[in-house]
Amino acid sequence: MALPEKERKRGLVLAVGCLGGLVMLDETVLGVSLPAIRDHFQLSATTTHWIINAYMLAFTCFAAVGGKAIDLFGFRPALIACSIVFAASSLVAGFSENIAILISMRVVQGFCAAIMFPMTLAAATLTFDENERGRAIGTLASMATIFLAAGPLLGGILTDFLSWRWVFWINIPVVVAGCTLACILWRNPENPRPRPMIDPIGLVLLLIGLTAFIFGLMEGPDFGWISPVIAGTIVGGIVGLAIFAVYESRTAKPLIDVRLFKLPPFHASTMIILLTQMSKIVVAIYVPHFLQLELSYSAFWAGLGTVIAVLPMPILAAPAGKFSDKYGSRKPVLVSMALLAVSCILIGLVMLLENYWVLALTLLLWGVFLPFAMIPTGRIAANAVPRDKQGEVSGLIISARLVGGTLGVTLGSVLLAMGADFTSIFVTMGVLIALACAYSSIALEHDSTP
Repeated sequence: MALPEKERKRGLVLAVGCLGGLVMLDETVLGVSLPAIRDHFQLSATTTHWIINAYMLAFTCFAAVGGKAIDLFGFRPALIACSIVFAASSLVAGFSENIAILISMRVVQGFCAAIMFPMTLAAATLTFDENERGRAIGTLASMATIFLAAGPLLGGILTDFLSWRWVFWINIPVVVAGCTLACILWRNPENPRPRPMIDPIGLVLLLIGLTAFIFGLMEGPDFGWISPVIAGTIVGGIVGLAIFAVYESRTAKPLIDVRLFKLPPFHASTMIILLTQMSKIVVAIYVPHFLQLELSYSAFWAGLGTVIAVLPMPILAAPAGKFSDKYGSRKPVLVSMALLAVSCILIGLVMLLENYWVLALTLLLWGVFLPFAMIPTGRIAANAVPRDKQGEVSGLIISARLVGGTLGVTLGSVLLAMGADFTSIFVTMGVLIALACAYSSIALEHDSTP
């Protein structure tokens, strides 16, 4: 193409930014549509939430492998194959008349997302020089938050004015356009990186342990907590994850370097990232649920009503990073975590009033505090580990986010299946964040961040 090099790089960032944003969109766009899908298939609450968690579980388990796709297969072959499968699974998911097929396609989408999302960041870092990468990564982050914020409203519009099926079909034109443009604009780096190693044993242990544990938690209310199936899967999941942690601590090329979690600032910051993502998924899924099921809002109005919670994220993401650069990370994170805990509890309590405008104020407060808790925490995590481990931090942060999203869906699903109300979900979430804040105030005491 007869494009100047500068414009080619910009175009590439926009193309992969759309693909990364699409992955973020799939985290929030479905929350508004779940009641309609539930009614169509006549599903229980637990089965309905598997539509979200199937995606999150697959994404979580394969994210560490997805980050190595460029080095293993090359950018274009990996992206083309992934995009074709993602588009095909979106098409089939939209046409599904069987819930088993729909959930299966969500697993495939999650696997593709695990490859696609890390590739967007890798493409930016391989294309730009060190002095330009910050702006490129900032552009990717901004696009991701815009897609994330648009999810509830877009889901409501598609569900109300077209069909819930379009929540899946909307992926197809975006992934086709993004993949085509990215493949055209991509240039292979002059100095290719060495072929990475994949830890297949660690991957299998993580997949078995995490899936069994989440399955046991989500299905416990239906099967009975003391039933052999649930007790067996929960115990098996815990044992599988324990074996995974022991194996990873002893292998030379681990899938996840669990030894880093011995550092108090690192495991505290990872816990904060997990819980803030957990909170974000709880808001994105269960606020629209509340508006539709308790206040009788349509999908469109429920999506529009939820936007106020995620709207501050694209606006405050950059200021939150600059604020931590100027004033340090520890105090902003701890104060924001405390305020985030209060906001979650207020959201739950205000739901008892069944007044949207009061609820909207608490959602806005939550949305304002979230970026100041999430973004500086990544800086703390990076500063907590040795220089030679910096490359692994981003992968671990992505994994923590994904586990948090999975646990967020699980928390709400379990409480609702046990007969609790929406208030209990947000109050529980607030208490968990408050406990993490109290622990982090001690664990981050010796944080080296200025």
